[in-house]
Amino acid sequence: EANRVNRCKTESQQRGPELTIRQRTGSRQPAAFRGYHFRRNPENTPTVTMVSAETIGSIFIKVFKVIINIVVLIIYRTGYGGDFLGIGGTWNLNEEKSPDAEIVASGVFVGFIIYTGVQLITFGFGTTKHKYELSDTIMNVVGTFMWVAVGGTALHYWHGYLAEHDFENITSERTAGLALGALCVINGALYLADSVLAFIHYTKYA
Repeated sequence: EANRVNRCKTESQQRGPELTIRQRTGSRQPAAFRGYHFRRNPENTPTVTMVSAETIGSIFIKVFKVIINIVVLIIYRTGYGGDFLGIGGTWNLNEEKSPDAEIVASGVFVGFIIYTGVQLITFGFGTTKHKYELSDTIMNVVGTFMWVAVGGTALHYWHGYLAEHDFENITSERTAGLALGALCVINGALYLADSVLAFIHYTKYA
């Protein structure tokens, strides 16, 4: 019996350095180590994989997108001398705005600020599980087209806008409308850049 115990101890000591962290701690990683990949270095101490440049770039782009989105919402709501500005959607003698265009625009502004905010929170947890999904790439591609479409509509409407009761070409609401359209197009470009980074994430971690 003593020989069998000594033999087991000897075998366990020989196998000890070859065991991985997951084998030493069980099938489940400790909470502090979840989401990280560990390798054995020459000193037999765990090393954490560094954050990729694509992840850092995507975080910065998402922060800029949220900031621009907030500014766009403020202009959209209060750009007409403190009242609702809108993006227009039609150009006629009565300067009537299209309700369909306003519905789409408000949905884009509110929907994408919620989505981008949720994605930022997901990045904040420090895991890589969300990078396996293709949904972020698809949403960014859709966001590119939607933001450019809304911005183009606003630029088209407010470029030909004339103030009420006069023929001034430069008015505060016209300037606000053009700024709104330009910011939407810029945000569309950011969504395009983020879609490229999201696709790189997907191909790397899939």
